[in-house]
Amino acid sequence: MADRTRLRTQATHALVCAGALLIAAPAAGQPGRDWARCANDGNAFAPEKAIAGCTAIIKARRGARTELAAAFYNRGNAHYGTGDVDQAIADYSAAIRLNPDYASAFSNRGNAFSLKGDYEHAIADYDAALRIDPTHATALSNRADTYRAKGDLERAIADYSAAIKLNPTRARMFFNRGSAYAAKGDSKEAIADFDHAVHLDAKFADGYFGRGLAHYEGRDYARAIADFNQAIRLNHRHARALYSRGLVHYAQRDYDRAVADYSEAIHVDRNYAHAFGNRARAFRARGNLNRAIADFNEALRLDATNANDFNGRGLSYLDQRDYALAIADFKEASRLDPTYAFALSNGCWARLLAGRELREALADCDAALALNASDATTLERRALVYLKLDEIDKAVADYDAALRLAPKDARALYGRAIAKARAGDTGGADRDRMAAQALRPDVAAEFDGLGVN
Repeated sequence: MADRTRLRTQATHALVCAGALLIAAPAAGQPGRDWARCANDGNAFAPEKAIAGCTAIIKARRGARTELAAAFYNRGNAHYGTGDVDQAIADYSAAIRLNPDYASAFSNRGNAFSLKGDYEHAIADYDAALRIDPTHATALSNRADTYRAKGDLERAIADYSAAIKLNPTRARMFFNRGSAYAAKGDSKEAIADFDHAVHLDAKFADGYFGRGLAHYEGRDYARAIADFNQAIRLNHRHARALYSRGLVHYAQRDYDRAVADYSEAIHVDRNYAHAFGNRARAFRARGNLNRAIADFNEALRLDATNANDFNGRGLSYLDQRDYALAIADFKEASRLDPTYAFALSNGCWARLLAGRELREALADCDAALALNASDATTLERRALVYLKLDEIDKAVADYDAALRLAPKDARALYGRAIAKARAGDTGGADRDRMAAQALRPDVAAEFDGLGVN
């Protein structure tokens, strides 16, 4: 059974655009040097100097409340830039207390809450900004980003659309809306938005990248490759485009090129867990199990919550016949994601191959089929468990179900032949055995290796 490759975490997070931070203009009457640093127009000063300039103005307590609010606001921006999100929130809050109509302070505090994963407070702040200024395009786009992060794609698309009406020349906004359409599964609208983005800005690498992903999801691999190539030409360090082109090569079973692209993505970003995980899959497909396991180890060091990579490493251990480690990885994958039917089915298969824990194997197959009752492979595996447990009627029933879904499954046909022979149906056993061997002449040897005959 082939492993699955998911785009979900990397593509979704990679496509979310960070909110812009608006800088307040210096207030008249304050010391020029401190205000110049505090406003930090064009990021001319390091954040520490901007913070010092704003702090000097705040401590002096001179000027109107709106001017002090601007100092707190600008200091909040500087703290945000250094990653001190909590202090940024404190400063934006102080700015809002001094000036309750400060739309940009609400919007930027929303950004800080969103960065912390506090989406409810973030949306409340964007709402407040938009009540003050319904034309605040940055607040609209930031609220759209947050809705998208929450998975509320309809509201995200509505906000992106409203932001586009306010400024229809921003390629980035079409890209963001296209990404939301793509996440929703609407590839036609997604591609239309990506087309518009690159029409507005022919050098917009992300626009080609987004369109390439949409083509990849639609299995239009030639167009996907063309778009990823263009994104990489425009930005040779575009790690996500390199990684995604690797996904296309992998889907085309061009594993050497897949490895090359994943390797280049890793060269650009050494912390790219998905690139390590998918390079591991390509190494496994090439039969290089030691390198596959090494890459899975690194992927899991970077992200120990990735059930897909535990499953992939388990399959590599299974290839090496290291059943104990394989079973442990499949167990961890299903613990991290209890809906991961594939990992449960693989756990069932690993226990079968190990020739022990048949009741545990049965439990794994049962759990997998409770999640996906129409998986022919898992039905065939459970049938083999029943065969080993000598529960013949249940084995035949599962083989029947598997063969209804996959009539030319040689292993299911041969297993049913064994079950029918044990049940005394010699004629039916002979027919199934002949059909199985016509499809796969070596199928009997596989069952001999499993200790079933």
